[in-house]
Amino acid sequence: MTGAVGTSGITAGGIAAGGVGTAAAWVNLAAVFALELCALGALGYVASRGASPLAVRIALGVGVPLVAAVLWGLFAAPNATFHNPAAMVTVKVLVFGAAAVGLFLTGHRTLGVAFAVTVVLTAVLAQVLPSPDATNSGPAAGVSHAADTRP
Repeated sequence: MTGAVGTSGITAGGIAAGGVGTAAAWVNLAAVFALELCALGALGYVASRGASPLAVRIALGVGVPLVAAVLWGLFAAPNATFHNPAAMVTVKVLVFGAAAVGLFLTGHRTLGVAFAVTVVLTAVLAQVLPSPDATNSGPAAGVSHAADTRP
């Protein structure tokens, strides 16, 4: 019975079937998503810092993360509109890099460096750990989605 909750609280066919590597991959995937959200927040913060009039700071604080999110959705998201590896890497480097450098330059040096190191660490782990999708396990294993057209 795939997906049933066992007495230990871990789903059969889920993390238990995928092993520790798959569990670590899911944790890393969640960390990457959190970093993406942090990058958008940092971009908004950095863009709103300046001697410009308040209206300009607000526009930049909202506009810069919005542009970054649109670019991310078009090129870097898992289900991106355009599947171009070079564009994906470019957008990720620009968004994460701008967030880290922006934090560093606005006086949050430790936070900027810690953010950059964490981004690099999760990127390395994403390459080393098994892909959660490859094992068909995890939180959504066995769940059917109406919009899912895969066989």
